[in-house]
Amino acid sequence: MSIRTSVDLKLYPASAFETMVDELATALLRLGMHFEPGAGGRALQGNAEVGRVVRWQPPSGFSIEWHGADWEPAKVSSMELRIEPIEGGTRVSVENPAWGSVLGDDGQELAGWFASETAAPMFAAMAPQRFGDWFTDRKARRPTGRQSRDTYRDPLYHRPNFKVILAALDLQPHDYLVEVGCGGGAFLHDALKSGCRAAAIDHSPDMVKTARDANREAIEQKRLEIREGDAASLPFPSGAFTCAVMTGVFAFIADPLRTLSEIRRVLAPGGRLALFTCSDAMRGTPAAPEPVASRLHFYKELELEDLAQQAGFSSARVEQPDFEPIAREVGIPEEHLEAFRRSAGGQLLLARK
Repeated sequence: MSIRTSVDLKLYPASAFETMVDELATALLRLGMHFEPGAGGRALQGNAEVGRVVRWQPPSGFSIEWHGADWEPAKVSSMELRIEPIEGGTRVSVENPAWGSVLGDDGQELAGWFASETAAPMFAAMAPQRFGDWFTDRKARRPTGRQSRDTYRDPLYHRPNFKVILAALDLQPHDYLVEVGCGGGAFLHDALKSGCRAAAIDHSPDMVKTARDANREAIEQKRLEIREGDAASLPFPSGAFTCAVMTGVFAFIADPLRTLSEIRRVLAPGGRLALFTCSDAMRGTPAAPEPVASRLHFYKELELEDLAQQAGFSSARVEQPDFEPIAREVGIPEEHLEAFRRSAGGQLLLARK
């Protein structure tokens, strides 16, 4: 008995095929599987091969010979992805036409497997909590996918923040900068123009790759390293850096005190921190729309200063710069300038070890 699911996309077949292959490989990796696309490609779970591509015909689809029960190697099925043009777009279908025979049942057990492993996760994925978490991660908290890669490669609406931070840090060639949550590497690219060296982390594999691609020359020159990592456990030695930066990240941090303490640890004596975040005034604006806003922590000025002092910084103050002139300078459309005015809620924490 066949198991099948499908989605209709407003994409041309070639784009739908390319997007699905990219998204499928990324999603399987998060589930502990590795998909090697292309003719003769494979699907691996750990070191075990569970599938091999036997048909690769872009943009119409592909088929994988599938071994879903390694304890019964004779039971072989297939995973098939089909791309079909429809009016206004493309229908993408994924099907295993013989899963019932692998399971050994076409009735109640198959229904149980389908309900628990396919239908119930789909219900949960479409409910507010999980969908809101997925959307927040996808767009902002752990950006993933081609659209996010394109956005964070050249984040126009973050560039006013970048310029204010760079002015506050006044980087010099002798500086060694660490960025916590580097996104697509656009801030690093601007910061390195000062002649400084830098290192950075991000917990999104997509962002790490994008940032490395955007700063390949500096990496090759040994002026920059970018790692996948956790803000609460920085993979750098104590006292290594002269300055640190976080921009648009802190509101997502689960343990802010530990994170600030880690940043202080890796700073040399006298090292400085510039951290940009938003106040509650930004809730519900394009800078912090729902469902993202419900998953952010909006800090008050005194709260930020107190956290920095608890983390051991010798001085800490919060400024509310007027970002509007810089927003005009970088080309923010007129209708969006209101979000960059002094009263809009941008907060810049400046601290020193």
